[in-house]
Amino acid sequence: MVKLSMPVGLLMESALAGGVSGERLLEVIETKDYEALRHVGKEESSWTFFFEFAEQNRETVVSAITSGYTFKFITIRGLLNLLQTKYKLKENEDFLMNESGIDMNLSDEQLDFLRSRIPSQWVFKKQEQSQYCVQAYLAQTISTNV
Repeated sequence: MVKLSMPVGLLMESALAGGVSGERLLEVIETKDYEALRHVGKEESSWTFFFEFAEQNRETVVSAITSGYTFKFITIRGLLNLLQTKYKLKENEDFLMNESGIDMNLSDEQLDFLRSRIPSQWVFKKQEQSQYCVQAYLAQTISTNV
């Protein structure tokens, strides 16, 4: 599976969440058809960046669309953006940010998707005794003095 930067992966997910199929997205990229993505709501400059990246990294983008990808790195804001874009989750309703991460309600399918795409810096843990069924938090790095 190829690795994508957060901006590229989020733009791809925005297009897919906006109803653009993978096959159609490949056509849109090839023709640089801004109009086909206007309904997604991103600025044209974002799509220009995406098209330029795709032109310079064609095999990577085709592979990401057809076979899947993982994010190289994703911030908490990037993760929130992904949840809101892909699953239309709403803060304080479907997820809640707290000092240790994000508590959220996800289906098993949604959780599997996140685990397959998000790098291991994030841990996704099912919760039983909580209003939210999944907790996402940054993995702790243990440092030892040698």
